[in-house]
Amino acid sequence: MTRRRNYLQIFCILAATSMIFGALGTGDVGLTQGQRKIKLEPSSVFHVPTPYSLAIMAQGKRIIHVAGQTPLDAKGTLVGKDNPEAQARQAFANMKAVLEAGGANMDDVVKLTIIVKNVVDVPKIGAVRREFFKEPYPAGTVFVAGLVNPDWLLEVEAAAIVY
Repeated sequence: MTRRRNYLQIFCILAATSMIFGALGTGDVGLTQGQRKIKLEPSSVFHVPTPYSLAIMAQGKRIIHVAGQTPLDAKGTLVGKDNPEAQARQAFANMKAVLEAGGANMDDVVKLTIIVKNVVDVPKIGAVRREFFKEPYPAGTVFVAGLVNPDWLLEVEAAAIVY
């Protein structure tokens, strides 16, 4: 009985590990051969017509978590004081550079968080977001909060799956 229980425990651990790391094949997670990510948008959930997805299902070789990127250039100088579009372009350009340093690109981003200082800037930042991302857009969240530097209008962070 103990031997059978040990085999059962080993089997369960191997099965769980295989599912987590994709060893059972791509079909088991809903992605076909060659698909890197797909958008999940059930009809029972309202989708706001903005450049984001409700969810992204992805598989890959490694994950890159990009810490909050701000509107500072390589010398630490603020770009675009009081200009949400200029600040968004700089923050997304910083994100792109960080991703490229890890062998990724903006298409690999599956989750995006944008923190904005003023809710009225969201449409302007969203327009810039479209310059950096394409369908399927990353799953995303935008929220309003105070930022560390009072001149910053936004901060962006991301998670990317590298294939």
